[in-house]
Amino acid sequence: MNKWLVIGISIVVSIFIAANAVLLFSNKSEITRSYYVNEYDRVYENTFTKELEKESVIVPVNESTVTIDVDAVNNILVAAGDSVQQGADLVQLKTESADDQRMLWQTEQQAYMKEQSQLNQIIGNLESERAEANSTSSNNGSTTGNTEDEVIDVNVQVDVNVSQEGNFAHAIAEAEQKLAEVTRKLQIVSAQLSQESGELALLSPIEGTIAAIEERDGKYFIDIYGNEKSVITFANEVEWHQIKEGLQVKNYSSHLEGVVEGSILAKAEVPANAFKWLTAYEQFGNKTEGPVYEMQIALEEQRLVLPFGANINSVIITDEAENAVRVKTKWLLNRSKELAEVYTLTNEGRIMRSPVTVPFDVKQYAILSEGLQSESVVLNADPKNVDAPAFLPFPLDLPTWSSIKAVSWKDYMKYLTYK
Repeated sequence: MNKWLVIGISIVVSIFIAANAVLLFSNKSEITRSYYVNEYDRVYENTFTKELEKESVIVPVNESTVTIDVDAVNNILVAAGDSVQQGADLVQLKTESADDQRMLWQTEQQAYMKEQSQLNQIIGNLESERAEANSTSSNNGSTTGNTEDEVIDVNVQVDVNVSQEGNFAHAIAEAEQKLAEVTRKLQIVSAQLSQESGELALLSPIEGTIAAIEERDGKYFIDIYGNEKSVITFANEVEWHQIKEGLQVKNYSSHLEGVVEGSILAKAEVPANAFKWLTAYEQFGNKTEGPVYEMQIALEEQRLVLPFGANINSVIITDEAENAVRVKTKWLLNRSKELAEVYTLTNEGRIMRSPVTVPFDVKQYAILSEGLQSESVVLNADPKNVDAPAFLPFPLDLPTWSSIKAVSWKDYMKYLTYK
């Protein structure tokens, strides 16, 4: 046979075989074929969370600062670090200053009584309008009392914006909290007025610890920390958008057993530039080059045997998905925000594309809240034809070390030499 004919036939046959191989095995091939998939995972439902870990600081829930003119003071009866009860004597006043101080307290008493009345009226209005929707209740009151030495200005402002469902609970609770604070201040002022004129003393408005006593501009400033404690941390702008009020927080410390549960109470919208607790936060090695914002964490129980300013680790749960599954993020197809697709395997062993919902990612995994059931088989993202059959490698189950040690060398010898 002519060698050129043989060469020509060989070339034609080779081209035919190559063309068929391309049609059959290329990724764009539409010819039904079986896929060998060596990367797959069987998913199981669980609860998945996305967490933000922060260093935090122990702070008082309530702080109160008492001021008094230096010239009116006969003797300071407390020192920084002292524990005081509500109504305890802080400062003994001079006899010659008693009349002026009594007039000042009487003015404060009148202001607090008026503020108390206005808050009671606001609460009554809110309770009577609880059933109405899209309502707004606002009340402003102002009382000013003048003495020869000082002007007192007490402002009351409660703004309530109620949703169509008529949820007044938050507004009423806020007004009641303000009322309780005003009532406490009124009780202290009334107690101070009930003292004998020659033995006047400045009383502590709360139960707690004396934090500091400073003299500035002719006045003494006595800072008191209440006994109830909370936690604060600071977040940059990116973290600020991730954190919402009400998110669950788990707090840990090497000086505490277990976890102390809490939740985000409030987040500030103004940067904490020269905030005193920010200094303590930075002492834990936290760099705050850009603006940071204060995050208040309320604790569910008061069992913190930790001093003010102590370090504690807070884990904020920013996202949570129940009855969800997870797959490798790189296995997602056509992802668009929270929507995507994945290759899955039917019970008949055929490939299909399943639409899924992806609320968030955790490290290299995507959390899927909808689209897959427990024990579904998810395949890698290599291109595959839908409805094509697939086969997977046989699972390899290696023996555990405990099972190996359970068999003696004599048993091994017996099995090796057994005929």
